[in-house]
Amino acid sequence: MSILPAGIAIRGIELTAFEDFLRQEARRETGLGLVTLFYPISRVERMELDETVGGLEGIADRFRRETGRSIQDAAGLAARSVSSRSVSSRRKPR
Repeated sequence: MSILPAGIAIRGIELTAFEDFLRQEARRETGLGLVTLFYPISRVERMELDETVGGLEGIADRFRRETGRSIQDAAGLAARSVSSRSVSSRRKPR
């Protein structure tokens, strides 16, 4: 959602719950939801862009194919979205 000198704020769901969330969204049901998290910049090791590469489909592209709408729409971020791609982060170990 945003990158600031203090850290990054992201909105998402655990990858282990993604399949359930995808099925739920495809059926237009409620239940699982996305959460907003803040990671201090000192804990951010790297950020990765979610994209389709060759035959490996990106998460956002798969979500659109299976639900008929963008991941930004599902997250309530469509109006603020600059790109149709999502970003994931990996935290440094403590």
